[in-house]
Amino acid sequence: MGDKPYSEGNAAASERASLGRPALATAILVMAVPLFISAGFWQLSRAAEKQALLDQFAQALQRPVSGELSPQTPLTGNRYRRFRVSGRFDPQHQILLDNMTQGGKNGYQVLTPLRMAGWTVLVNRGWVPGSPDRSELPDVAVADNMRTLTGRLSNLPSPGLRLAAGDSQERGWPRRMLFPQRGELEAALGVSLPDFQLLLEAGEADGYTRDWQLVAPEFGPAKHQGYALQWFSFAGLTVIFYAVLMRGWFKSRRSHHQPTTSS
Repeated sequence: MGDKPYSEGNAAASERASLGRPALATAILVMAVPLFISAGFWQLSRAAEKQALLDQFAQALQRPVSGELSPQTPLTGNRYRRFRVSGRFDPQHQILLDNMTQGGKNGYQVLTPLRMAGWTVLVNRGWVPGSPDRSELPDVAVADNMRTLTGRLSNLPSPGLRLAAGDSQERGWPRRMLFPQRGELEAALGVSLPDFQLLLEAGEADGYTRDWQLVAPEFGPAKHQGYALQWFSFAGLTVIFYAVLMRGWFKSRRSHHQPTTSS
């Protein structure tokens, strides 16, 4: 009895543990690789979306300025196209879009209603820096004289995820709001609005910082393509590590079960 260093029970437990390691590695492989590949293809789809926006922006630059803008003008096919409109700014009822960053600094985009014949459109006059003191709002005063201006048609800015608590409780003017929906803007201003805004051209008066190229993609498709490559690389490395581990395990199993000969 003393010539057996290990009992049969210990040997069986060791065998089960040995078999459990490749099973665990296989389970990780089956879960991780599809996840990495899925993430890679999602990044490629985002790259395609950003490229489409870039192409749309470039095509809009080639189109002539239009003087025919109405509340029924569709955003599809006209996004970023330049329109020439006439009206009066309403300086008493302006919206400050909160949590807008520019060059790493926090601030606001200034939405000013432009009252035209029979309808109103919001004109985005650009970005202004915010004060560290949240109670201090920027001076966005503007004259209400009759004017003609040029702007680019665009949708209202919106976040990828809208927080339920994002509704503004402010009542003064200018009114600070965080990604308001169209209905909230209409309720605040007391007018009907189209489902678009005008981005004031850089050469127009009474505007602030306006780099509307940033309104297309915040960064180009190349960055998403780089992310996709990273995810596909993770999938490839996972397969390689799995193959190396399994090869070592099989070699260990063969050497463990190989019969020994005595002279």
